[in-house]
Amino acid sequence: MLYRRIDRVLFAATKADHLHHSGHDRLEAFVRRLARDAIERAGFAGAEVGVVALAAVRATREGEARTGGETLPCIIGKPMKGEKIGSRVFDGDEEYAIFPGDLPEKPDDLDAFGGRESSDNSIEIVRFRPPDMVKGTVDKPATLPHIRLDRALNFLLGDRLT
Repeated sequence: MLYRRIDRVLFAATKADHLHHSGHDRLEAFVRRLARDAIERAGFAGAEVGVVALAAVRATREGEARTGGETLPCIIGKPMKGEKIGSRVFDGDEEYAIFPGDLPEKPDDLDAFGGRESSDNSIEIVRFRPPDMVKGTVDKPATLPHIRLDRALNFLLGDRLT
C-alpha cells in the first residue's frame, strides 16, 4: 500500500503589506510562537517547516512620516470607501500614509499586543484597495505586486515542477 506523505508545511502570515517591512521579522516570530506545537509535530514527522510573512496582492507601498520631530515608518495606500480610523472615514479615492504601529519585540509578549494592558482593547485594521492593473504586453504580461509570494510557492513546490 502506498501512503502520501506531507514533506513541507508553510505557516504564512498574510496581509504583510499592512505592516512596514521593518515589522515583518516580528510578524514571522509571532506566527512561529503561535504555531509552535504544530511546527514541532510537523518537524518530528519529518516535514520541512517554513514561516513567512507575505501578501498575495500588495495593496500598499512604504514611506515615512515626520511628526513631532520623530520619523515613523508608514504604509501608503488607498483605504477602501467607508473604512475608518477613529473618527476619520475614508472615501476610497485618496491615498493616505498610515503608521501601522509596532509589534512587540518578543513573541512571548502576545498578551501585551492589542492593548490588553490598557483600557482600550481595540485594534483598528484598515482594508486597502488593490492596486490598479497595468496592462501587460506580449513580452511582459501584467502582474500584481506581492510580498514573498514567490518564496512561498518556491518553498512549497520547489523542484516538483521541473
